[in-house]
Amino acid sequence: MDNPKTTRRDFCAHAISMVTIASLMEGCGSKSSPTGPGGGGSTPSLSTITAAVTGGRITLNIDSGSPLANVGSAALVEAPGRQVLVARTGQETFNAMTAVCTHEGCTITGFSSGTFVCPCHGSQYSTSGQVRNGPATRPLQTFSTQFTNNVLTITL
Repeated sequence: MDNPKTTRRDFCAHAISMVTIASLMEGCGSKSSPTGPGGGGSTPSLSTITAAVTGGRITLNIDSGSPLANVGSAALVEAPGRQVLVARTGQETFNAMTAVCTHEGCTITGFSSGTFVCPCHGSQYSTSGQVRNGPATRPLQTFSTQFTNNVLTITL
């Protein structure tokens, strides 16, 4: 039969070893992006707008309560079979692009300081869809927009 003191001692030594290993492994995360996984920061999530697709177009009403009400704002528009990033770049102008990261196909859900951020590997895109920081190397697919009478139309 085991000595109870030895068993407790063995248990404590094992527990301390596991805590040490866990903390060392946590420090081994990817540091490719200060906002990416393992980078220690977190990027604010985009507001989500649910919309419908009709005739290859998404139509959104933009009023004072919309996440896209102000210049410099952005949102993730979810429609059946589509996820589109939208950035308000001027009082009457918007940019729209696919929310699918060109690196490995993750949905881009973060936005900070005028930059879209992929949560999977930290790729960063401008509000026009151009790559600002990899690992992605290709820009996002863009869509044409029209804004009339507070209605934004995105043609897919």
